[in-house]
Amino acid sequence: MLTFLFDMDGTLLDSSSAIVDAVADGLTNARKRIQLPAITPDRELIINSLGLPNDEYFRTAYPQDSVPEELRAEFALLYAEESEKCEVETIAAGNTELYPDVYATLVELKKRGHTLKLFTNSNTAYCDAVVKAHQLDELLTEHLPLERARELGIADTKTEMVKLLCPDLANTVVVGDRNGDIEAGINCGTRTVGCSYGFGSPKEVQAADYIINSLSDILDIEF
Repeated sequence: MLTFLFDMDGTLLDSSSAIVDAVADGLTNARKRIQLPAITPDRELIINSLGLPNDEYFRTAYPQDSVPEELRAEFALLYAEESEKCEVETIAAGNTELYPDVYATLVELKKRGHTLKLFTNSNTAYCDAVVKAHQLDELLTEHLPLERARELGIADTKTEMVKLLCPDLANTVVVGDRNGDIEAGINCGTRTVGCSYGFGSPKEVQAADYIINSLSDILDIEF
């Protein structure tokens, strides 16, 4: 039996609408708090930055020239704080969705005797809210956001998270949509599956052992 270690955004959760809207609202609220003029959030930049570690994400997912350099560190913290509030509210309101066939695919993998785990670069409150709202805790043995891993001092990168969550690396499959997911698996010597339907470009996941167009495709792979 195998351990499947899934990324969250762009792999299990379709963050392209509701979550991007929440981050855009977070950006607007952060600008108000720091008394900067309103701007139209750059949704493409918000989407393209998804998958980065949380602290790096909020230093990146806005036009840099829209915030004075001396305010950027403070703004990034406020942006993260306000976005987290909006994200959790959005999830609690039932406005987020898993990709088609995700839940059924996870059920089938578990039925086949495999172990299912989740790792993500996102913050703890957001990850926990997604897992609870979509009843993933019924299927996952463990889920670990990078923020919690860093707070506990147990991992600082996705590569370290793979090693921590999946000690039997030879029987682990890392599944994700960004190069950071695939590289983490490759660094650890696991098998890797790249999701073409997520936020990463085809080039980002081309190094994966397998490429899938829907999560349900994973059921047909002979690992």
